[in-house]
Amino acid sequence: MENKFNFVTSKKKNKSLKSQRQLKVGEELRHLISNILIKETFYDVILATNNITITEVNVSPDLKNATVYIMPLGGQKKLEVLDSLNKVKGFIKKIISNNLNLRQIPKLNFKIDETFEYAENIDRILHNIRNKK
Repeated sequence: MENKFNFVTSKKKNKSLKSQRQLKVGEELRHLISNILIKETFYDVILATNNITITEVNVSPDLKNATVYIMPLGGQKKLEVLDSLNKVKGFIKKIISNNLNLRQIPKLNFKIDETFEYAENIDRILHNIRNKK
């Protein structure tokens, strides 16, 4: 007898899709960190003199780690701002724990957001292609 049914025995979960919980916690963290950078005093000249944009916060599926993508206004002093944020991330995490009701506050990892430079590079390539025609 021939098997006419094609059953799928296992479901593969797409790792690139984020759960609603991850997205919600990431967005909450983005708002909280932005407000912390605006309202708090860090006694750091670099953080006090630079406007920093939090572009995205990616949270791991277990909600224990969060990657915070940042970009200083105008793209100036990226590495200095990144170093300063990494120095005060314990203080930021403490403020987050007072304002966010989670069992465990995620470990923060700050990174420079490269998407602006990537988009600018693509725009430059497309502009060059248009000019060659």
